[in-house]
Amino acid sequence: MEQQLRYHQERLEMLEDWRAKHVEEHARFEAMITENTRLTKSIADNTQVIVDLIRGAKGLRSFLVWAAPIVAFLLAAVAWIKSQP
Repeated sequence: MEQQLRYHQERLEMLEDWRAKHVEEHARFEAMITENTRLTKSIADNTQVIVDLIRGAKGLRSFLVWAAPIVAFLLAAVAWIKSQP
């Protein structure tokens, strides 16, 4: 009888140890997930900044493609007028 009691106590201690390790590991995973989420959000924010810069550069390029011929024409006209006696 005493041997059975000791067996059950050891079994209970083993299960309690296993549970404690499981809880500790679970807490570690939760911390890792939280950190991963923070890093992912940081990367998304940085990526959005890059996307905004690229869109701005595309807008500037579109403006320059449209405005460059007009500016070139005006400069040529001013140079032609200045070259007239």
